[in-house]
This record gives sequence, structure tokens and C-alpha cells, in this order.
Amino acid sequence: MPPDRRVQRIVRVRTGCWSCRRRKKKCDETRPICGGCQRNHLSCQWPDVSRRDSEQDELPRVAATEERRPSVLESIEPFGEPSLAGSPLSQRAPSVVSNPHSEIGDPLEELMQETRTRRVSTATPMTSTSDALIASISTADVLPRSLSMLPGYDAESYQLLSHYLATTADCMANGSTPVNPFLVQIVPLAFSSDLLLQLVITQSAAHRAFRSRDDSDTIAHSHYSKALLHFRRGVTDFIDGKETSPLMLLVGALLMCFTETAKGDMNGTIFDHLSAANSLLVKLLAQSDTAVPRDLKDFVIEYYTYTATVSMISIDARFSGQLFLNLDLEERSRELLRTHYVGNLCGCWLELLLLIPCIFDLGRQWIMDDTQAVVPTADDLAMFASIQAQVLRWSPYPNVPTDVHLAGLIFQQAILIYLYTSLGGFRYTADGMFRGLVDNAVTEAMSYLNDLSPSARINSGLCWPIALVGSCLVNVDQQERLRRRLNAMIEKFGLGNMHRTLLLLEAMWQLPISEAGPWNICRAMQQNQIWISFA
Repeated sequence: MPPDRRVQRIVRVRTGCWSCRRRKKKCDETRPICGGCQRNHLSCQWPDVSRRDSEQDELPRVAATEERRPSVLESIEPFGEPSLAGSPLSQRAPSVVSNPHSEIGDPLEELMQETRTRRVSTATPMTSTSDALIASISTADVLPRSLSMLPGYDAESYQLLSHYLATTADCMANGSTPVNPFLVQIVPLAFSSDLLLQLVITQSAAHRAFRSRDDSDTIAHSHYSKALLHFRRGVTDFIDGKETSPLMLLVGALLMCFTETAKGDMNGTIFDHLSAANSLLVKLLAQSDTAVPRDLKDFVIEYYTYTATVSMISIDARFSGQLFLNLDLEERSRELLRTHYVGNLCGCWLELLLLIPCIFDLGRQWIMDDTQAVVPTADDLAMFASIQAQVLRWSPYPNVPTDVHLAGLIFQQAILIYLYTSLGGFRYTADGMFRGLVDNAVTEAMSYLNDLSPSARINSGLCWPIALVGSCLVNVDQQERLRRRLNAMIEKFGLGNMHRTLLLLEAMWQLPISEAGPWNICRAMQQNQIWISFA
């Protein structure tokens, strides 16, 4: 990429090796190999003293012919295929490094110009939420790098970055706010981290491959393989103490979660990434609040809370009591509620999401009770009533857009369905417990879905409530309406988990009524080998 002529020329130090000068790093001038080159495995070349006067002409030539700095991936010894549980990579192709300065699309050019001017003082009054987010990023020792400083990425990688900026980032966020954190928060971090940059490219490749319905996309497989290697390398460095901040790894684990969402993974790989993100988030929150900008920390908490809570329905409560959200993380999320937080993942219904672990625990205790009494105990009913009161008392914030308001009401009915079927499972019989309440919640949810266009951006986060409502549908006409809606969403957004949600519901609609309902979703997954997350 040609240098931006609007940027002032940087005056470089006239001593030191060529590598340090080109990298704009201070050289300790240790010969024959300086400390910086030795540490970064670079070719250390020194200027000829007799030709000192012509060094400005010589520097570009030496820099152009200098041995290319190996990328993170190339510094890893080959050790065979990645063996992360549940992560099949049937086809892999080596990455071909071509000209890293190839011309790219307009979205990427706009981003590069934006990152050049993003160093805004926090003392300057902000005129918008977007400016405030950008200012918070610029104070965090995170300086985005220009693409011309990223060796080892081919022209295809730049096209994938452009696809991420123009399409993938919009599909990941539900549009609840005018500021898209997948652009404002994630992209600047990616330009400061080889790991995150590779993960962003991988997510874009997975999304593009699914949109084109190309399961054998060698480029997507290749980048996915690279991402696993990068992430494994980062985890190893963190465990060995070479990297002290868990922020980049945490964001990386969350990006891997949504990569599985984009590609429509059916092997439960997302739960491995979610477990890693849990430990990393705990470590991050233990650090000083000043270590990470507030807006970025809030988004990371929302990102994890949303992914963790909507993934719990995939866990079979009969065999596991695993909760991805411990009390400390839950309290951090509740701190967001006190500010009336509206996010691009949880919308305005974060309070409802935080009730999912409570309902899961209530249903698990009932299922695991050996006595299996016909009537729940007094403690069960007290907990049930408390949760029901909180759900019914909830209402969307009055200042949110109409689509966000409708989506919140859909989540509210889905949560009620989950609660009403938690005691005694789903008893769809004449005298079944809570049958009338479940039927009413399903009818209400379907009505709200009819009022919401399937092409609205808010649909990108509705797989979870759609799965819960769909698992209770016995009417063929209602099933067909939901089927058409999911197909329209798949066509619009091209997210793999929407297609997998439809596959799962198609399988559940073939089961007897006694095996319907949200508490049988995990069992249907097991029977059909469809292990997905609804994030």
C-alpha cells in the first residue's frame, strides 16, 4: 500500500542497524547482531561507514532486500494437524504469501484513514457515542498498525478484511445501537495483534464460505487452521508467563466462538472456546479497572455473558451442572444493568439473559431428584414464583428502536417458556402442568415474530428464542411459518447457526409430542449429532 502523503514524514535515528531503523525501534548497536534483531529473529545488517552520506538512498534498497520477518505461524514448528476437540478440518491448504501491498476494497481504505486519525485526547469533549468509544480505545496503549506493516498476509487476506468490514461485522451485531463494537472495538485491537488479526480474517473467511454454500472452501479451512495455531501459541505464551495480559487471548476466544457461529459448526467446538474465555475473563476482571478502557471491558462482559447464557440450553441437565456464568461474572453483568446498558448482542434484555442460569439450575434439580414427585416442593415453587415475577415485571427500555423493543418481547416469552417447562419437563397432555401458560407464551412470541421483518438486523441474535418457541410448536402451519422465517434469515445474513437451528427444529418436529420442548433440545442434539450454540 503506498504511503499516505498526508502523514508527516518520521525522522529516524541515523545510528543503528537497518532493521531497527526500518522498524522505527531504538537499536542498542551491539555488533554483529543487535539485541532487537536477535530477540525478533531478524537479519541484522549494518550501514557502510564510508557511505554514510548516502544512507537515505541506501535504506530503501536494503529494506526491500532484507530477509522478511517470519510471521507468528512460521515460527511454530510443524506438529501435525490441530487436535482441538470437535474441530474437524477435512480439507486444509497451505497459505500462499503473495504481494501484501495489493490494492483492497473501499471499506478497508476508509478504515485505514480512520485509524490514522483515531488518537483523540480524552480531555476533548465528545460529540457522539462513537467518538467516546474511539477515544477510549486510543487511551489504551493500543495503536492500530497500517496494513503495510503486516508481513505474511496475501491479497486474499486483504479481501477478507474488506469483507469483514463491509459484511461480517454487520451480521455479527444486531444493530441495537448506532455504534457497531465489532468495528469500533475489535478492529483497532486486531491492528495491534497478530493473533486477533488472524482471527478476524478467519471469521470473515468462515462467513464468506457459508454465504457461498462452499463447505470445501480451502481458503476458509486454511485460515481456520492458522487461527487454531495462533490461538494455541498465545495460550502457551500466557501459561509460560511470556504474556501477562489476558485481554487479547480473551477477545480471541470470543472471536473463535463467533467464528463457529458463522461457519455453523455442529460439533460443539464453541464450548471449548467458551470454557477458555471463562478463565481468561476471570483473570482480566481481577486486574485494575484502569488496565482496559471501560467501553471495551463492558463489551467483552456483554460478549461473554450473551454467548454463555444462550449456550446453556445445549447442556443436558441430567448429566451436567456446568454453569458458564459464575457469581462474580454475573455481578459484573448486573453492574451494566444499573446503567441501562443496551448492547449489540444482548439488546435491552440483558436482565432476562441473567435469569437463564437460575432456570437451568431449577430444572436440573427437578430432573436429578430421584423421588420425582408429581407436585414440586415448596422450595421449587418459591423459586419458580420468584423468577416468574422478575420475567413478568421486565419491560424493554422506552427509548430503544421498535425492532429492539419487539426482540425484547420475543426473548421475554421465550424465557417464560423455558421457565414453565422447567418443572416436570414438557407435559403436553390434557392435564399437563403449565400447558395453558406455555401455549399462551408460544402464541405471543409468534405474534411478535410476525411483526418483525426477517431481514431486520436484530434477527442476527434471535436464534435462541426461535429455537425455544419452535421446540414447542405442534401446529404444522406454525412450523411452516417459522421455517420460512429462518430460510429468509439465512438468505439475508448467511450465518451458519441459523441453518443449523432450522436443521435441529426439523428433527424435533418429527418427534412425538412428549419429546418436544426446550428441555429436550439437548437430547435432540445428541440423537442427531447436531451440537450447536444459538449465539
